[in-house]
Amino acid sequence: MSDWATYTLADFLMFSPRVYFRLIERYNQALWPLQLVFIAGALAVLVPAALHPSRVRIAVPSIFALAWGFCAWQFLWMRYASINWAMSYAAAAFFIQTGLLVLTALLAREPASVGGLRRYGGIGLAVFGLLAYPFIALLAGRSPASTETFGMMPDPTVATTLGAMLMVGQRTLWLLLPIPIIWCAYSGLTLWAMEDPGALAPFAVIVATLVFVAARR
Repeated sequence: MSDWATYTLADFLMFSPRVYFRLIERYNQALWPLQLVFIAGALAVLVPAALHPSRVRIAVPSIFALAWGFCAWQFLWMRYASINWAMSYAAAAFFIQTGLLVLTALLAREPASVGGLRRYGGIGLAVFGLLAYPFIALLAGRSPASTETFGMMPDPTVATTLGAMLMVGQRTLWLLLPIPIIWCAYSGLTLWAMEDPGALAPFAVIVATLVFVAARR
């Protein structure tokens, strides 16, 4: 038992920070400029959603389902799983979330009433995931090539999705929360083990989401 006390999070990593961030760099370079397409597509539904949620209640979960499916396939399954066997299971979870988002779109009704704090909190979280997350690599002292963007990488995709669902007042929000929150916890711990300052972002997303979900006004 005393031996376990000597272990740290870093001891459970199956790869080095250099290998992980190099993987992201090569991934970004291979698919450029698809990052811009995903960001533009998200903006095309998020701006109307911020103004008139009822008009895009089907389009919002649909485009986010596409982002989750692409991220699961191209990053988690095709690339990340090559250095981390657990990502095969993570990809399956992301595909499940894709299905849940499609189901949400198919069953879309008039959005539930959203209080001011939850609505504006959702807008802020979506903006953070879509437009601020790409700068975390620079703030963490990493190469711009390792930038994480919506639709391409899990963390910004999760943050933007959670913000969007809060913004439009999805009645099935409780069904969409578990997988994103579990992923944020896993990602935050992984980055923490690599001593990367970006670890704070996934933890902040969890806290912000729970606070805004609990908000009633």
